[in-house]
Amino acid sequence: MLVRASATTSFICRGFFSEGFVSCLALVDQRPNHSIKRNLHHFGSASGGTNGDNFSIPHPFKKWQELRRNKLTASTFAGAIGFWPRRRIQLWLEKIGATEPFAGNMATSWNNIKEEEALERYKLITGNTVLFPELQVYANQNAEDDWLGCSPDGVVDHVVYGLPSRGVLEIKCPFFDGDKRIMYPWSRIPLYCIPQAQGLMEILDKDWMDFYCWTINGSSLFRLYRDRDYWEKMKIALSDFWWDHVIPARELYKNSPVKNPLVEMRSLTPARRHELWPSIVLASKYMVNESELKMREIHGKLLGEASWNFPQLKCDQMQTEEFKFGETRKCWSRRNQDVWV
Repeated sequence: MLVRASATTSFICRGFFSEGFVSCLALVDQRPNHSIKRNLHHFGSASGGTNGDNFSIPHPFKKWQELRRNKLTASTFAGAIGFWPRRRIQLWLEKIGATEPFAGNMATSWNNIKEEEALERYKLITGNTVLFPELQVYANQNAEDDWLGCSPDGVVDHVVYGLPSRGVLEIKCPFFDGDKRIMYPWSRIPLYCIPQAQGLMEILDKDWMDFYCWTINGSSLFRLYRDRDYWEKMKIALSDFWWDHVIPARELYKNSPVKNPLVEMRSLTPARRHELWPSIVLASKYMVNESELKMREIHGKLLGEASWNFPQLKCDQMQTEEFKFGETRKCWSRRNQDVWV
């Protein structure tokens, strides 16, 4: 299915953001015929708006919303632990049904509309095949863990020494407040991304992750590995949030006329941070330090020596250098043609 997505059409139709933000998107991405060629048959598409315009946002927000409502998904793990103190209480209100789920902001929506372009760049650079599973429920032997889930950006098919190896793909397209001048790929993984990364690997039962950061000026690729000790510690914090706060408060809110949950259900309201938050942050710092920066490129040029072989990037770089050398030689010839005559 070929989906044509316009940033202006998407956000005006959905009514999420102001004209100013739409203008910012239009300035950053001025390609008039930006098309998405990825097969989205399992995602579905959203269409509507004025004048029959069609639009699509990569993540199937509407289709999965009901499935996600009754689960704690990997993208919310950092919030459930307390990496953002206000977000933990907001997430609790969402999960008990007292407020609508987080609909996204400028940064998350920028990530969604740029994810397709980032995916194509990742596949071009690595040559990897990417599969797109739907919402995954924790496949642990304990059936009571089905409250945990994830919706991965992709599962990577990779061959190592002739043997198949599968990992998880996570794509990030940081927004930088819409400022093109500072839109450069990360050289380190942000701490708040680690709970999601470890959660994805655990739920999907994969041993490694390609963490790909894409910007309009370049990209970087990191390799992360699964850490079961980290997961066990994080799961304690997630379980406390879910079973001690969400589930009992949801039942009470459903069966009682509660007008102000933060006041009337104060005993069930979670603290701004879980007590294990400091140790999880410390473990996340260790994960960041242990991650491998496989590649960082700016405008197609590799910075430093990549720890993997990326023939496509090197080919692009050689072609660019050959072009520049050719132009320089032509210019030199024109300046010195009198000498040769």
